[in-house]
Amino acid sequence: MNLIARTFGCLGLLLFGICVNFPCRAEDQKWVVHEWGTFTSLQDETGAAIGGINTDDEPVPDFVHELGRFILLRPTEVPNNFFQGAPSCHPDVTMRLETPVIYFHPPKSETHIPRANVSVTFRGGWLTEFYPDAYPEAPEFKDNGFRPGPARMFRFGSLRSSSESKLTWSDLKIGGNWPLTNITAHVWTSPRAVSAASVQTTNGESEKFLFYRGVAHIDAPLKISRDANFGELLFRSQLKNLPVNKPLMISSLWLVDIRTDGKIAFRSLPSLTLDPDSKTILTHTPAVFSPGDFSSGNLEKLKAALQTALVAEGLFADEAQALLNTWELSYFKSAGLRVFFLVPPGWTDFYLPLKISLPADINRVMVGRIELATPEQQSRLQKISSLSKPQIELEARQMFTNYYGKITFNSMFGATNRPGRSEMQQINQDLAQVNAGQKTLASFIPVPEGYQTYLDLGRFRNALILEDAKRHSTLTNFIALYQLDAYQPTLAALK
Repeated sequence: MNLIARTFGCLGLLLFGICVNFPCRAEDQKWVVHEWGTFTSLQDETGAAIGGINTDDEPVPDFVHELGRFILLRPTEVPNNFFQGAPSCHPDVTMRLETPVIYFHPPKSETHIPRANVSVTFRGGWLTEFYPDAYPEAPEFKDNGFRPGPARMFRFGSLRSSSESKLTWSDLKIGGNWPLTNITAHVWTSPRAVSAASVQTTNGESEKFLFYRGVAHIDAPLKISRDANFGELLFRSQLKNLPVNKPLMISSLWLVDIRTDGKIAFRSLPSLTLDPDSKTILTHTPAVFSPGDFSSGNLEKLKAALQTALVAEGLFADEAQALLNTWELSYFKSAGLRVFFLVPPGWTDFYLPLKISLPADINRVMVGRIELATPEQQSRLQKISSLSKPQIELEARQMFTNYYGKITFNSMFGATNRPGRSEMQQINQDLAQVNAGQKTLASFIPVPEGYQTYLDLGRFRNALILEDAKRHSTLTNFIALYQLDAYQPTLAALK
């Protein structure tokens, strides 16, 4: 539809009395509903899923509703032993469902603000965050603890492939010119930059989309293992719980390697049709890139490739751009080796069925993101495991002294050389950002070599060290001292 047609179409709606603030994108009697999001998992060199990845790459604003506190962990680099009662990673979480958003686009014929019911179910997972407000259901959260206070922050149990949770938005109004919450957070303003109808719940909460998030105990549809003999990555299917009625095709894939200096190497891989036989090798590719493959200029090339593929799958251009902008830090600026792919709609519809009471053409475009454990990370884990217990204790005491000394202005400045008021304010501001994961710990205090090696493992460092500790007991001293132990749902859950 060209600009003139879109303009007159929307003017027609206004003349019929509907209060709208979005362009028309649907041609017939049906609404157009688009959704995007990311399924993230972490796999070791054999392709097995690693649990404990309930860390939060992009914390959302505080007004977002939660199923329970501390299911998702803030990405701070400060060790757990610095905080009393700090939450731990959940070993059952093998997948994160990140920032799905649902957009509504009205048909030309719409002449009033409709009301609709929308529900989404997560098979094998918990839907942990959502906005606007919805009614949540999750059997593992007992005593209806959907709004837990401080005394109930850990009241959740085991997460299994048989778990199931649900969100329902009832009597949702769509298409009004309602005010939105004033917010500047990048993770929230990026999805707003889309021409779509606003929604409003019965309690008056309004937004340009429906937002939700979750964690799960399920496997990605792809299993990627490393063949050390040939230096290749081998791709296989994982469809063990999925009834396959028709071929599931992955139309676009990319292997991406991002270095700590920000330079990127990537290659596009051929499209795949998933095979019910998990032993079949679907494709293979070299596991490493040559030094000449890395370039800062590859960032825009990779973004352009993803943008083109997302639009080809059915997203509008502004929706595809909103996805990439929302996840710019995790997708493009976090060091590591990862595979991106477009998830087959049949896989999404099975694990995340969506129901909308409006007559609508629904298009769901989900990105799969598989983070791959690397030999470099394994080398860092070996370095940590070689540390003696006295050395770990000495480094931990020094870091503890540096951290709390700076907060109390004693060891860093001395009692006779206290900082001025503005300097104290800056220290407090830096402290808040470090604790929230918005700044590195090394920007605040000197970090001992052993702990810095742990931080260099990346955002899934806690999951990686716990997984490696299953094979190397020498890591237990480091884990115990910094309180990196996994959450124990069988002990902490409600009876």
